[in-house]
Amino acid sequence: MLNMKLGKSCSVQTCWMVVCLLSTLSTIFAHSEDIHDVSNNQERSHENSKWFSSSANKGNEEDVYEMLWQENLNLAEKTLKLPFLQHMQSGNLQADNYINFMIQDIYYLAKVTDMLKEMSKKVQMPLDLKEFMQGRSESYARFRTEMLKTFNLKGVSEIKVNPAIEGYLKTYESVMAKDEPIMFAVSLLPCSRLWVWLANQLNISDKNAYWTWKKSNMGGHPEKHYKALLNKYLKTKDDIKRAEEIFQDQMMNEYNFFKESLQN
Repeated sequence: MLNMKLGKSCSVQTCWMVVCLLSTLSTIFAHSEDIHDVSNNQERSHENSKWFSSSANKGNEEDVYEMLWQENLNLAEKTLKLPFLQHMQSGNLQADNYINFMIQDIYYLAKVTDMLKEMSKKVQMPLDLKEFMQGRSESYARFRTEMLKTFNLKGVSEIKVNPAIEGYLKTYESVMAKDEPIMFAVSLLPCSRLWVWLANQLNISDKNAYWTWKKSNMGGHPEKHYKALLNKYLKTKDDIKRAEEIFQDQMMNEYNFFKESLQN
C-alpha cells in the first residue's frame, strides 16, 4: 500500500478508499488534541479537575499560553489560505492527496509517541509535569495502536517521510535533547491549538465529504492540558523567549506540512 504510485486523477478504487477513510478516520487525527482521550472519560474528568484547579490559573498573572497563540495568529491565518485546506473547504480535495496526508500524519504520530515515551521516563519532577508527560504518552500510544490497526500496518518503517514532517520531527528532537522538559510541552501545543482553530475557521457544511474532519476538530480544548502548566512554569524572560521561539518554529512546521500536502 505504501509503495503504490498514486495518480493525479481520482480512480474509482481510490475514491472508494477515501470515502472509507473519511467515514472512519476523519474523526481521529494525530494532531487533534481531544481524540487521544475519547475512550477514557474518567481520565478526562480527572485531568480537567487537575489542570483547572491549579493555582497557576489564579490571580492576574500573564497568560503565556494565550500570548504564544496571539503572537502567531498571522501564521495560522496564512496556513488557512493554503491550497490543501482551501480544497478541503471546497470539497474537491483529491483523494490521493488526502491519503498521502494521512500516511504522513501516522508517521508523525508514531515518532512523537516514541519521544513522549522517552520523556515520560525522563521527567520525574515536578509531579504535575511528570503526570502531563505520562498522560500524553499513554494517550498517544493508544491512538497509534488504533491508527496502525485501521491501516493494517505493523509499523511506519516503510513510510517514505516527506521533508515537512522530517523537519517537524527534528525540531521535537532538538527540543528534547537541548531544552528543559517544559519546553517539550510547548513544542506539542501548536498542532493541538492550530487544528482546533482551523476547523472552526473553515466554512465546511455537513454536505461536504470533509465535514467529519471539521466536526471532530472544532470542539477541541487543548487548554485543559496545557494552559495551567505553561502559565505556571514559564515565568522568566528567558523561558518565555525560548517558548516563543519553539512555538513559532512548530507553527511554521505545521504550515510546511499543509503546504507540502498540496503544492498547487
